[in-house]
Amino acid sequence: MGISHNNLEWKKGDSKYPFGSSLSPVLDFIGFELEKASATSIEGRFVVSERSAQSYGVLHGGISAFLAESLGSLGAIIASGFQQVAGVEVSTSHLQPAPVGMEIEVKATPIHIGRRLQVWEVKLISAKSSHNDLPKQDSSKTSEPGLIALSKLTASVLSSNLAAKSQDAKRIPSRL
Repeated sequence: MGISHNNLEWKKGDSKYPFGSSLSPVLDFIGFELEKASATSIEGRFVVSERSAQSYGVLHGGISAFLAESLGSLGAIIASGFQQVAGVEVSTSHLQPAPVGMEIEVKATPIHIGRRLQVWEVKLISAKSSHNDLPKQDSSKTSEPGLIALSKLTASVLSSNLAAKSQDAKRIPSRL
């Protein structure tokens, strides 16, 4: 399967992994496993460990934001036909703690796919079928049981010849 258009759909177990040997050393470090990648959905999972936890033994907020940027960007790359993208803004709301040992599903889906701008929603959800063992949060309730964090990534699709434009800009003499 060629990787030149946005109708790529890869699922865990497919023979050819289209993203090289690894998506990111940090994703590898926390044990993240990609399960599905397409222009309409990026999915994977990991178990919260000491490598992804902060000092209180729960998922570090920076990891949540990193996952949002990484998976949303991958989705934006596929949806743009494999053009270069750059994150413009990422925001993450941490709704409940995820303790060490909890398995987390991460799902990224597009909210808007435009020619130059894309917006992706990324959810971190407890993988447990029963969420009764989640820490009690008396002061808050989510409409989606097991929702750990909710993020939004805005990504800009860069011109496919950005490098060439950059080189041309260096050759233009300054008028100052």
